[in-house]
Amino acid sequence: MLYVDGTILTVRGATPQDLPGVALMHSRCSAKTLLDRYRAGGRPPAVLILDKHVREPLSFVVTSDDGRVVATSMVSPDATHTIGSGEIAMIVEDQWQQLGIGRSLLRHTAAAALLTGYRQLISYPGTTMPVIQRLMQGVGTTRHMADVQRHLHTSLPESARHGLGNISGHGIAARRVGAALG
Repeated sequence: MLYVDGTILTVRGATPQDLPGVALMHSRCSAKTLLDRYRAGGRPPAVLILDKHVREPLSFVVTSDDGRVVATSMVSPDATHTIGSGEIAMIVEDQWQQLGIGRSLLRHTAAAALLTGYRQLISYPGTTMPVIQRLMQGVGTTRHMADVQRHLHTSLPESARHGLGNISGHGIAARRVGAALG
């Protein structure tokens, strides 16, 4: 749970039932926010793409106290990098940006990724490379790769697991992540 300006926000695993809320959240995002997340055209992706995203095992949503989806994140295997590398993607609705939601969601997502075997997160920021680099440095050592497709590599230290709270590898949060994937 997160508390933002008197509002209770919940971070939880995404489910197919979240698809309408995720689609509505995307419709409330500006073209710049969409461009930064998807790096193409500044338009929301097709509903079929969003459906695939909410079905990813490491897909999360942030919901407000009235159930409205205000942010999403996910990690999926990154085939262009070594085993143990996952692509991380995140979007926070415009009116909820600059409140620490992205930072909290990133820490939660990185912890879940580490607990499920990822050792490195790969991010492909759009126009916000410096902002995303600062966020990623909050979870691990981050390097900027200035090749054809500019991207970031973030190594996940064991301490990243604390993004799910103060747990051990066998704690309740770790069991919940494992159960969600199993």
